[in-house]
Order: sequence, then C-alpha cells, then structure tokens
Amino acid sequence: AEGKPKPSDAGTAVNYKGSVQLTKEDAEGRKLEGAVFQIIDQDGKTVQKDLVSDQDGKVETSGLAPGRYAFIETKAPAGYVLNTEKVEFTISESAEGKPKPSDAGTAVNYKGSVQLVKKDQDGNVLDGAVFKITDSDGKTVRDDLMTKEGGKIDADGLAPGSYQFVEKQAPDGYLLSTTPVPFTIKAENSGKPDQAVLTAVNIKNSVVLTKFDQDDKRKVLKDAEFKLTDANGKVLTEGLTTDQHGRIIVRGLKAGEYQFIETKAPELYSLDQTPISFKVTNTDIKPIEISAKNKLTPGDVTLTKVDHDDKNKVLEGAEFKITDSGGHPVNTGGTSEKRPALWKTDKKGQFTVKGLAPGQYRFIETKAPDGYQLNEKPIEFTIEKGQSKAVEVVVSNKKLKNPALGKDTPNHQTKQGGHHPDTNGNANHPDTGKSLPKTGDTDGMMQVTAGILLLLAGGAAALVSRKKKARNR
Repeated sequence: AEGKPKPSDAGTAVNYKGSVQLTKEDAEGRKLEGAVFQIIDQDGKTVQKDLVSDQDGKVETSGLAPGRYAFIETKAPAGYVLNTEKVEFTISESAEGKPKPSDAGTAVNYKGSVQLVKKDQDGNVLDGAVFKITDSDGKTVRDDLMTKEGGKIDADGLAPGSYQFVEKQAPDGYLLSTTPVPFTIKAENSGKPDQAVLTAVNIKNSVVLTKFDQDDKRKVLKDAEFKLTDANGKVLTEGLTTDQHGRIIVRGLKAGEYQFIETKAPELYSLDQTPISFKVTNTDIKPIEISAKNKLTPGDVTLTKVDHDDKNKVLEGAEFKITDSGGHPVNTGGTSEKRPALWKTDKKGQFTVKGLAPGQYRFIETKAPDGYQLNEKPIEFTIEKGQSKAVEVVVSNKKLKNPALGKDTPNHQTKQGGHHPDTNGNANHPDTGKSLPKTGDTDGMMQVTAGILLLLAGGAAALVSRKKKARNR
C-alpha cells in the first residue's frame, strides 16, 4: 500500500438480546388464550410483566440479557385455577449469529374436581343417590349426577368458586337429605389441584303406624297384628305387632306403593281389615306417619217385659228408648245403619239391641203394654268390654187398678207419663212436669187418700150446716 495502509474493514459485529417462548394449555392439551404472566430474574426481580397468551396459547417476548429467568402466572384464563408453579428458562451467553428463542415449554392450567361419597349411618356406601351441583348464585352447573359403584360421584371441569351438592333423590330405602354439602374450588394452586373429597350421609326411611282406640285418641293399643303388602297384595312381611306405644316401625322400604292389613285385633277390640295404603318415594324427608283405629268389640242386650205379679207372663207392645249414661239417645249402631228411636217388645215380650259399644246405657219405657201401668224407672245396664253373650234385662209392669178407666181413656199410659220420649229422656207428666208415682200401688194409695179427704171435707160441710141451723133457732 502506498503510504500508510487503510485499516481493513471487518464489517459489523452484532450482539443480540435473548428471546423466549411459552405455550399455555389445559390438561387436555387445548391452547388457552388470556393467561397473564410476568418474568422474574434469578434474584426474583420482575423484568417483564403483562405478557398475555394469544389464541394459539403462545407467549413470546425478547430483550432478555443472558441469565436464568422464570415465568410466573399472575392471572389464569377464565374458568381455570391459577397455576403458581414457576416455569424456568435460561438465556444463553453465547450463540452463533442470531439465537433462536428459548423454549420455556408448556404451562398447564387446571380446572377443579370433586368426589362425593354417599354412605349410610353405619358407613355402608350407597348407590343410586342423585345430585346436582349449584354455584354460589344457586345456578345449577351439573345435574343428574348419580352415585355409582362404591357410592361415588366424580365431577371435574369446575372453575374456582364456592359450590354445593344438593340431593335430588335418595337411594332406595333412605330419606332424602335436605342438608346441602358445600365445597370450594380454590382460585390458585401449585400445579394440579387435589380433588376435593366429600361425604354425604343418608338415614333409612321409616313408616310408623300407630294404633289408637277409635273413641279415645289418647289410648294407644298394643298387640294388634298386621301384614305388609305391596300395591298388588303380595305379602312382604307378616306378624308385625304394635308395641307398648301402639307402634309398628318399618324401615328401608324402596320407592313404591304399599298397604298395611290388620290380621289380629287388640284384645277386646274388633278386627278392621280395611287396607291402609301409603306411598314411599325417594324424596321423602321425614318418616311416614300412619294412624289406625279399632273399636271396642260391641255387645248385645235383650230386654224381656213381664207381668209384675206373674213373671212367666210376657207382655207385648211395651215401647222403650235407649240413652247413654248422659241421657243422649243411642240412634246409630256399630254400622252405618240407623237404629230405631223406639224399641217394641214382640209376642215373646222381647227385643234385642245389637252392636252397642262397651259402656253404660239406660232403657226408658215410653209406652206400657195395654192394661198396664208405665214403669218410669230408668233401667240401667252395662255392655262390658269383650262380652260374648247378650246382657239380659227383665222389666215388669203392674196392671192398672181400674181397667174400666183404662177403656174410657185408651191413652191412659200416656197420661201416666207414657208419652213418646222427649229429647231429655225425662219421664215427666206432660201437663204438670212433676215426677209421677213409680208404681201402681202408690197410685192406688193416692186414690184412697183422695177419697178420705173428700169424706172429711163432706163431714166438715155437714157440721158447719148444723151449726148454722142451731144459730137460726
């Protein structure tokens, strides 16, 4: 070179800063858009922030000096749990020419999952319970989830938040649980979150039949026997007996229609074989309460009307009414049949009243046989519990003292108080309202007494007359 040579031009040497790429996916490999990251250096200092994954799940950035770094997620894609795991990468100190971006690999977001195990009170797992999952707003996010083998339900894909399992149908034989089972999917987790594991308990359903006395609801009846059948009459259980509380309890019936049928009544009571139907569902939330009633076995009474002075002479045509101990007419029987208001003795001097519930009663004579005095005295009798034979009542009448008077006034018995029964059961004289004499003897005495009084009155009048005549002289 002439003179001083020019320097050779070696061109331009370029230094590049490093770049990095991260891919954001879910657990099934779907690319996730909208995850937000920051990058920290090895001293924990934030060097870049607000890096957002695109629709292909890519996060790319450059301008990084050689060194060790880490991606940290600051916001998860909508519906996913924030993954707090660091994704580390390195920017190399040397490279031929322009370095390729460092590949930080894949960062995964997860959704929450839950497992519910359904058990009974004894810890046995139960299949066939149906649930839904609702969120904190009460919105159903999963429906018709059924416990399968092992009594389990597994549900995943749940966004962070508060939830609850709500039972829709209980397993067969159990009561529906009205208590929701709450759980929470946490908003963030380091790596894959653990599955939330829950337990829900059902108690067995029950049907409680209580047997009462029909006329005294406070009195429960033990030793009534029942059989349990399905809706078609197929016998499922026999010999079910009411306990000292009058109860039969049957547990664990699957959904369906059933009936209790009484096979043996409590002692002294009549059997009632009317089926008692009930229905069991998988949505029952409390025991099914059933009431059953029995009537005390009714008894009969036979009244025979005889002549007071000749007990072998029976009297036809006497009429009676029946009242209870309180004086109320007994007009209806053990069946729906109406009883007559008045009972009349037949040619045998009798009538029989059937089907009276145990208790105290009265016969009250309302009309005497022709030619006889009315017997006003109420005849009390008792129908005993469980009596097998009819109560026998014999009532006598005395003959009228003056048959001729009876012929002149055919309604003599009515005048004696034998009018048709008044509602109060009183055998009072229709005109005076005073109680009449009880027997023909007292009636006769009254007539004799009246006669004596008349004679005395006549004698007194004659005496006064003589005294007047004496004065006039």
